[in-house]
Amino acid sequence: MEVTKIDKKTADLWVKTKHYSRRPSIFWAGFGLKINGKLEGVIVYGQPSPPIQKYAFKDRDFRLYELTRLVIQTKERNAASFLIGRSLQMLEKPCAVVSYADSAWNHCGFVYQATNWLYTGATKSHDHLYLVDGQKLHPMSIRDKFGVTNIKEWAKQNGIKTIPPHEKHRYFYFLGGKRDKKNMLDKLTYRVIGEYPKADPIRYDDGGEI
Repeated sequence: MEVTKIDKKTADLWVKTKHYSRRPSIFWAGFGLKINGKLEGVIVYGQPSPPIQKYAFKDRDFRLYELTRLVIQTKERNAASFLIGRSLQMLEKPCAVVSYADSAWNHCGFVYQATNWLYTGATKSHDHLYLVDGQKLHPMSIRDKFGVTNIKEWAKQNGIKTIPPHEKHRYFYFLGGKRDKKNMLDKLTYRVIGEYPKADPIRYDDGGEI
């Protein structure tokens, strides 16, 4: 297995085809997992939300990324952990990375736990999901797919079930020297929680092999 840089076009194809959101994110950096020369997964780092950029750290003086998309199609053991670990080391340093595990999809962040991220609790999502033809869709996915602007009204008129917001488990990872990491931890405004959340692992429709 090896990890290499990929461009936005490649990352977007994988996300649109295989990620449960089917929706690309802001792209700052992307990396691919290759096994025997074949691309078997992608990871995307992008821009965190404005509140996280503003409030997650006091007097932040380092780069902050969000791990926004992770897609793996191989059944190779530890492939996701390998891709995360190698790609993190390829980011510019010092930097911090935030990522979320969405409990609406029964995610609790197993892969972040396996790669020793810091768990800082759960935050409530602001967005409802909508059950369309048996699929849970984000409002932005509905806008892109159906050209809908007033999504709540559209859902009401079409008898679309609304799924209330769920918690998202929030994780951080620090990259740099010992002094850099201590600086980030000292400036982190969230309390680090020693016990990781748990959930039963499930699989969703990943769109088939690319």
